[in-house]
Amino acid sequence: MKLQIAFVVAAALFGGIGASAQTRTPVNVVLFAGGNSMQVYVAQDKDFFAREGLTVNVRATPSSGYQMQNLVNGQFDIAATALDNQIAYMEGQGTAKVEGMPDFITFMGGSSIELGLMAQSEIKTVAELKGKELALDSISTGFAFVLRRILEKNNLGPEDFKFVPAGGTRERVVALRQKKAAAALINEPFTTQLRSEGFSFLAEGLDYVGAYQGVVHIANRSWAKQNDETIVRFIRAMIAATDWLYDPANRDEAVKILAGRVRISEAVARPSFEGLVKGRAALARKGELDLEGVRTVIALREQYGQPQRKMGPIEKYVDLSHYNRAVGK
Repeated sequence: MKLQIAFVVAAALFGGIGASAQTRTPVNVVLFAGGNSMQVYVAQDKDFFAREGLTVNVRATPSSGYQMQNLVNGQFDIAATALDNQIAYMEGQGTAKVEGMPDFITFMGGSSIELGLMAQSEIKTVAELKGKELALDSISTGFAFVLRRILEKNNLGPEDFKFVPAGGTRERVVALRQKKAAAALINEPFTTQLRSEGFSFLAEGLDYVGAYQGVVHIANRSWAKQNDETIVRFIRAMIAATDWLYDPANRDEAVKILAGRVRISEAVARPSFEGLVKGRAALARKGELDLEGVRTVIALREQYGQPQRKMGPIEKYVDLSHYNRAVGK
């Protein structure tokens, strides 16, 4: 009996399995709703965070600007975001006003990301976007430069189109439905949803940029330094969630989770989920970074970012010390 009591007390003190909600460490996470946030959804729903002694509170962001502003000011501890967002704000090229010069670190990868260029039904080719307004999260961050590359490779220069900021994927979907934009880059599961509604699929971003590190998990460097054990536990929970997602026995339940979280039908959610566990944009099995993909992000920002400047090195943006501890390296 004494041994059982000692185990329960130790679990509560160290945040392990059996820790009560009152003893868990709170972590506030801001992310973009969609398939690429599935590890967080699963880690919440299947108690992987709780088993690591964490209570993770999640907020879906309306835009990268909101996300970066509120990560800088401490409203959120961790952001699941595009690597390009992080680099843009660290290099003074972000579009939203932030306090001071952000000092973020990527501490864990996530995935590349499928970015379908979706357009109004009457538009059938990229060339037909000439003279049109194209919706983005932000005109110079996120995946704006992936779209620039697609357009450039189809002989459209900056004078041939207009970028309009619309917000996150959900907001861009609304812009398309309301015909406020001719086209937009959309990620799953919303790409499948729009295709089912008759919108045109014009191009896939990865066909134009190759290896590309899309989603990463970032924090303020100072917060990460002070909360190393919290980040290590967060990473372990995320890896456990990814392992769960890759187990074929969990596919049907995973589809239900995705459908419920982003408020879509299971029929739409299923092909989106399948893309998360197979193919070139699948979730990183252990949350590792694709360093070649990181270099692609940096190269695109060096080419298109304003004011133009030399970026990097990679170590300026990435600190894998927490990750290495989490996986026992």
